[in-house]
Amino acid sequence: MSHPLCYNRLMIIETDMKNTKANKTRNIINSNNEDTTEPFAVALHVILRNFWEYYLEEPDKDGIAFGYVMGVENEWGSVSMDEIKPYIISTAKGAELDEIMPPQGYHWEEVK
Repeated sequence: MSHPLCYNRLMIIETDMKNTKANKTRNIINSNNEDTTEPFAVALHVILRNFWEYYLEEPDKDGIAFGYVMGVENEWGSVSMDEIKPYIISTAKGAELDEIMPPQGYHWEEVK
C-alpha cells in the first residue's frame, strides 16, 4: 500500500504534466553560440532525485518530451515522462519558470 502523501504528490505531478499545454513557455538561448542561437521554448523544468535537471518542451501524446538535460553529461534528447515520473522531486512550469536558473551555458531570452 502506498503512502497517502506519495500518492497525492504523484497525482499533482501527473496533473501538472498534463496541464503544461495551458502554460506559458520561457526561451533559453545558448550563451556561447556553440550549437545555435535559436531559442528553445521550455514548458517544464524537472529535477530528479539524482539532481539531474531537465528543461523540456511539452510532452507529446505518448508522454515523450524533447529538451536539454544536465546530468553526468549535458545534452539534448528525448525522455519518457512515464520513465522518470517515479524519480521526480520538483517541477516548475508557467510563471514558476521565472524562478528557475537557466541551464549551464545558456541564458533566458529577455521578454520584450
